[in-house]
Amino acid sequence: MSTVKNLLKKTALPVYLRLRGMYYQGNKVECPVCKGKYARFLEVGYNRRPAQCPRCRSNERDRTFWLFLEKHPDFLFPGVKMLHVAPEEIYYKRFRKDPSIQYTAGDKFIDEYENTYPEDTIYLDLTDMSNIPDNTYDVILCSHVLSCIPDDAQAFREMRRVLKPGGKAIIQVPVREDLPVTHEDLTIKDPQERIRLFGDPNYVRFYGRDYEQRLQAQGFKTHFIRVSDMLGKEEIERYGLVGTDEIQLCSK
Repeated sequence: MSTVKNLLKKTALPVYLRLRGMYYQGNKVECPVCKGKYARFLEVGYNRRPAQCPRCRSNERDRTFWLFLEKHPDFLFPGVKMLHVAPEEIYYKRFRKDPSIQYTAGDKFIDEYENTYPEDTIYLDLTDMSNIPDNTYDVILCSHVLSCIPDDAQAFREMRRVLKPGGKAIIQVPVREDLPVTHEDLTIKDPQERIRLFGDPNYVRFYGRDYEQRLQAQGFKTHFIRVSDMLGKEEIERYGLVGTDEIQLCSK
């Protein structure tokens, strides 16, 4: 069955996405990832927000990071050693084909999601990366993973440990501006209740405005860059971004 799924993913899915992109062609919104222009972005997620690109399936945070890289081309310097946690497909393809990047993709659930991640994705438990030496990576990318991990403090410490001195990590999480303090409850197991409280059946917390302090408490230096400080209002609307979102950048 997995062989059939992989075959369909490689053959039928690209054709479907190309046709879907043509169907939604327009001039109201634009995707910086696939360079397409569309009548609208598609609804996605439990809150059915208009966020997904019809062609490449990028969402707001994908497009935000793509634009960040365009504005900061020196972020990924030649020879950079990068760890990419739970790799998004569009970024896996971008980084893997770049010969100047020493790229490693890893996830804890590669067996459960065998059709989601590429074959060279390694097993990676963020709370126990004892197989990775200290000071290994120049850059770590980890987007929307920490909300699922009960012991997020240990995950922060492990990422800082394997990061080289002066190395940078982008550790993205959804943050609720109306929450001064992160709300978490590890006892809740019901998926619907987690959706109600945290917005996702796999989440055990919703980070509040104290997220930056939580990173600092584990030894990171932080430099959060708000989307509205990086781009103008018209660009934010055209690219389908959220102006209050941030590039949650930290360093060792």
